[in-house]
Amino acid sequence: MLSYRSCIIFTTVFLFCLAGGFADARNPPPVFETDYTLPETETPLPCISTATENAIAVGVYATFLLIAGLAVHYWRSRKILFGLAICSVAVLGFYMQGCPCPVGMFQNLVQVFVEPSATIPWTVIFLFALPLLAALFWGRIFCSSVCPLGAVQELVAFKNLKIPDKYEHVLGLFRYFSLGIGVFCVIVGLGYILCKYDPFVGIFRHSGLYHVLVFSGIVLITCFFVGRPVCRFLCPYGALLGLCGSLADRKVTVTPGKCDQCNLCEHVCPYNAILPPTTEPTSPEKRQDRIKLAVALIMLPFIVFACALIGLLTAPQLSMLNQDIRTARLLHAEEEGWITTAGTFPETRGLVQCGTPSEVIYDRARKAERRFAFAGIGLGAWMGLVVGVKWLSLMLRRRRIDYEVDSARCFACGRCFWYCPNQKEQRLLLIES
Repeated sequence: MLSYRSCIIFTTVFLFCLAGGFADARNPPPVFETDYTLPETETPLPCISTATENAIAVGVYATFLLIAGLAVHYWRSRKILFGLAICSVAVLGFYMQGCPCPVGMFQNLVQVFVEPSATIPWTVIFLFALPLLAALFWGRIFCSSVCPLGAVQELVAFKNLKIPDKYEHVLGLFRYFSLGIGVFCVIVGLGYILCKYDPFVGIFRHSGLYHVLVFSGIVLITCFFVGRPVCRFLCPYGALLGLCGSLADRKVTVTPGKCDQCNLCEHVCPYNAILPPTTEPTSPEKRQDRIKLAVALIMLPFIVFACALIGLLTAPQLSMLNQDIRTARLLHAEEEGWITTAGTFPETRGLVQCGTPSEVIYDRARKAERRFAFAGIGLGAWMGLVVGVKWLSLMLRRRRIDYEVDSARCFACGRCFWYCPNQKEQRLLLIES
C-alpha cells in the first residue's frame, strides 16, 4: 500500500501530466523588405478571460483563504492545510495556469500610477488586497496553502535542510530587493520582469523561454532540499505579507495551551520561524546594546544616501536595456559619421524605411533616461533603507519567556501543530488557557 506522501506525489505528477500549456510569441515580428505578409498567429484564449471568470477566481481565492484561516486558527490541522495545498496547485496552478495571481499584481498597480491612461480591473485590486487583509487578521495564511507558487514548494519538500540564522537574515533581504526591482522595471518601461521570470508559471503552463525553464528546474530541485526558497528569499509579495503578518490581530501560535518548552517546534520548523526563549541581559550587555543601536540609527541616513548615489551612477548602464535609448545611440552614431551607411542596424533600418524623424527618437530617449535616473535613485534608496532597518532590528533585544512564532517568517504550514505534545487531534476550537 502506498504511503501518504507517495499518494500525494502521485496525485501531483498526474495533475502535471494532464495540464496543458501553450507558448506565446514574445518577440516582435521581423521587418521584411519584400511584400511578404506575416500570417496571423492563432493562440488559445487564457483560462481566465472574462469578467465572470475573473469573479469566479476571486471567489475561489476567498474560499481557500477562509478554509486556510479555519485550519490554522481553529482546527489546527496540518492535514487540511496539506490537502488545500494540493487543491491550490490543481485549480489555481494547472487549471488557471497560475493567473490571476496576487504575487505579481503590485506591478499592475504601479503601472496605473506611471501611465495615467492605463486601466486596472477591480478583480486585480481585490485579489491584491485580499491576502494582505487576511494577513492583518490571521497572519500569512495565504502562504500556508492558498498561493499555488508556495503550495508547489510545500508539496515537494522532502528533505528540509536548516539554513543558519545569520544567512537567513541576509538572504531574506532579497525579497525586499525584488520588490524594489519589480517597481523599478515597471517605471522605466521594462515590463513585468517578475512575471516573466516566475519559476513556476512555466511549469503550470508547460511552456516558456528556455532559460526561464532552466531556472525553473533549478529552483524546483532546490525545493526538494530547502524549504520554500522562493517564498523566503525572492517573493516580493511575501515581503508585504510578512509586514502585515507581523501586525496581525491574531498571530499563529505553536501550542493551544501552555508551552512545555520541549524544543520540538524549533527543530521541526524548516523556516527558522520559531524563536527560542531569551535570558535577561546583564548590565554590560544592555549598555553595549544601546551603543550598537545608536550607531545603527546614526548610520541609517548615510546608508540610504550612499545606496541612492550608487543607483544614480548605475542608471546610465541600466538604461541600455531600454529599446528607445539603444536606438537613439545607434542613430546618433550613424548621423555623426561613425557608421558610414544609414540604416546599418536593424533598429535604425526600420526608422529609415518608415521615415521617422530623428528628434522623435531623441526625445523619447531623453524621457527614458530621466525615468532611469529617477527610478535608479529610488531603487538605491529603497535597498539602503532595507539594509539599514534590518540592521536596526538585529540590534533590538526582545524578551521571550516561551517559544514564540516569528510572524514575519512563519508560513502557517502547521508543522509545529503536528509535533506539539499539547496539540489534540480533532479539536474544533482553540481553547486559550
